[in-house]
Amino acid sequence: MKFLGISNRIRFFSLGFCLIYLSLQAQTEKQVVYGDDFVFKLDFKTSYDAYGPVKYKNFFAFFTHQGKTINFYNDKTLESAGTISIAQEGPNAERNPSGLFTDNDQLYVFNHYYGLLSAIDMDGKASTAYRFKQEDHYRGSYVPYRANLVFSDETFIYIPYQPGVDFKTKLIDHSYPTVLRINKADSSITTFLNYPSNYKNIISGGFQSFIITAFNNKTSSLFVGYPLSHVVLELTQNGEVKEHLMQSKEIDGFEDHYFKSESELKTANIKIKFLKNPSYWRLHYDIYSDTYWRFVNLPLTYSQMNEEEINEAETRNYKVVVFDANFKKIAESDILKDINLTLLAPVVFSTEKGIHIYAKSQENEDEMRFKTLKIK
Repeated sequence: MKFLGISNRIRFFSLGFCLIYLSLQAQTEKQVVYGDDFVFKLDFKTSYDAYGPVKYKNFFAFFTHQGKTINFYNDKTLESAGTISIAQEGPNAERNPSGLFTDNDQLYVFNHYYGLLSAIDMDGKASTAYRFKQEDHYRGSYVPYRANLVFSDETFIYIPYQPGVDFKTKLIDHSYPTVLRINKADSSITTFLNYPSNYKNIISGGFQSFIITAFNNKTSSLFVGYPLSHVVLELTQNGEVKEHLMQSKEIDGFEDHYFKSESELKTANIKIKFLKNPSYWRLHYDIYSDTYWRFVNLPLTYSQMNEEEINEAETRNYKVVVFDANFKKIAESDILKDINLTLLAPVVFSTEKGIHIYAKSQENEDEMRFKTLKIK
């Protein structure tokens, strides 16, 4: 009887400890919830696939490729506040820009075909320019569209880039560094951050090899994630590299993304592996809540994979994992509704109202609608 009494007391103690632990865990875990939609009232010059928005002073700026214009929207009313046309003729022309970024004081356009970054004044003329030359033996192109974002502070410009694909073999050389940094003072260039070690496996170029970046304006650190890595790298302003485990419970490993042989890769539909298996995607730092948001590509279902034509923008679903300033996971969402994070979608951005992601439903051609996420 004495033994049974001790055993019961141990059971009660264990049960009490578990309840306390679960209670404390519940107090520290947060939820991802929806806020009100964030809706721009478009003018006739801003296209639905414009690059942006980029926060510039009291405006949001979009770059529209078709008209070579930068379109400004009031950051309070979200209504059109003016347009500048980028000069296409003369010595201060920028004839083939492909995107837009800012260091808060200056607007820049980038041209990844010619390896050129140009500051743009309010007359649309290019002034200060930074050039970066590819190595002669390097097949890659700098500044791929959409998923790879350029960032700048008062000292440096950070440019993610990835190796080009050998179109015969579909192979990609993952031994190259993935971030180029330009010193504004003297235009000198330094490269950083090779792909993670698991990229030594046979992995196709394209989606699985994108370099995904975010920038912490408070610390002036660049954060770099890769679709097939649980670790996010931090490149500090002094060149130090730190590793942060930022893992989703949705992803155990990446073996299903690897090919068994080069011959298998050569004959494969490489996008199928990307669509049918989970991977990491956009990374965003929210300065308002001092949190990091890492989005996860969820695999398409069997029925979706067997559709005659797969439209990723309509069928792909996502989750997001949220980390605090110390990189502790504080929330992981359920499946997110009505958001589009494909490469053609505008960038993720944040305001004091939350994180804003391009909505799948864009039913009104006079509007550009973003879903809003926040934590509570």
